[in-house]
Amino acid sequence: MKRAFLLWLKRTLLALGIVVLAALCTAAASAAMLYASLRAAPGEWSQAVPVGPWHVQLSVPAVLRLATHPLGLRALAGRTIRSSHGTLRFLQGADENSLRMVCDPCTPHAALLGPRPLPVQRTELLLTRVGQNHLHGEIRSGAVRATWKLQIEKRGVDLRVQVPDAPIADFYAVFGAAIPELARAHIEGRAGAELSLALPSAVWRVVPRVEGFSVSGLGTEALLSATPLPACARATRRADAAAPFGVWLPRAVVAAEDQRFYEHSGYDLVEMRAALRSDGSAGPPTRGASSLSQQLAKLLYTGDERSAMRKLREALYAVEMDRVLGKPRVLQLYLALAPWGHETCGAQAAAQQLLHKRASALTPIEAAWLASLLRNPDAELARFAASGEVDKPRVADIIEAMRPLARDRRETLRAQLADWAPPATNAFAAR
Repeated sequence: MKRAFLLWLKRTLLALGIVVLAALCTAAASAAMLYASLRAAPGEWSQAVPVGPWHVQLSVPAVLRLATHPLGLRALAGRTIRSSHGTLRFLQGADENSLRMVCDPCTPHAALLGPRPLPVQRTELLLTRVGQNHLHGEIRSGAVRATWKLQIEKRGVDLRVQVPDAPIADFYAVFGAAIPELARAHIEGRAGAELSLALPSAVWRVVPRVEGFSVSGLGTEALLSATPLPACARATRRADAAAPFGVWLPRAVVAAEDQRFYEHSGYDLVEMRAALRSDGSAGPPTRGASSLSQQLAKLLYTGDERSAMRKLREALYAVEMDRVLGKPRVLQLYLALAPWGHETCGAQAAAQQLLHKRASALTPIEAAWLASLLRNPDAELARFAASGEVDKPRVADIIEAMRPLARDRRETLRAQLADWAPPATNAFAAR
């Protein structure tokens, strides 16, 4: 959960408290008394809130306690808030210590999810107060259920969410028509998750569980004999995309992009778990979790729009392709279609334009360097054109991860890398 999402969450929590304040403050004396009780103490989690020409530091824990007090819950009940994230309706719960919040229509969005809202089915949140510092409840959306607990402390809050195992098809159904493939995809398997979030430190972790994920009905078996590849044929007419890629480039690409390629089933749950956590830093994620099968799905079917919907669609195609095509064909298609910068499509074109040889003739170092460009081809080639410097630490890491390659051979290659450089040609200047 990146900074924009966390900022939205903080503002949402404060907004609920402010709605309660507006309902309770009927006189200036009451407002002054409430402000005194909500003013942040030293060391307390606080948020600056504009009040007329001033900004006051409110205690976020105190605002939450007020919003979830029986009086606060009563003030919220019956209200409707319309926002860019959907229409929120607050309804009285089973007793004075509970509240229901219904989002319908519900279109949450945040920078983490991409530029477009994420349409979901009617979602309902049940909240129960157990003392002033403990909240718990349930979240319901379609057939999916989750339980949650929130602990309020002076320096922040701690949220825990448990999503019990359920059919994966039920999770996809939450998004309905936003995923057109659901009309023909047959999805099997079960999934669940555990989520923890600490605020304001922004330390979070998601631990997904997936078992038996299988997809059929999308028609990716047509790729078994798909030739030629029109996407590459137009972009690189002189390159033979069907030619052999040799020994070293496939190994280097697996080492650079998906080291567990031969162990997973189209998605890498180990890498997903590692990527879905944060130490609270505001910087970008230090690792991704897209497998080569997912990247191929993006190239062939979903496009590269940054959105949660695209990632969900991508997973369906990746799982089916991995099963019906097999690893060798998935890797072959990826190498034939992968973008290597400046509209260069496929490994053969990249090898010819950048190293003046066929992909099958590449040395291990050349293959590792080409693979290193895949992370951001245009940026890497622009840097090389400007400085003449290769990202040798990155290339060395790829050599180290290449399998099967004996340790003494890897050590020899790393030593040779110190004096190696790609040929300086006009191909780089043209970029």
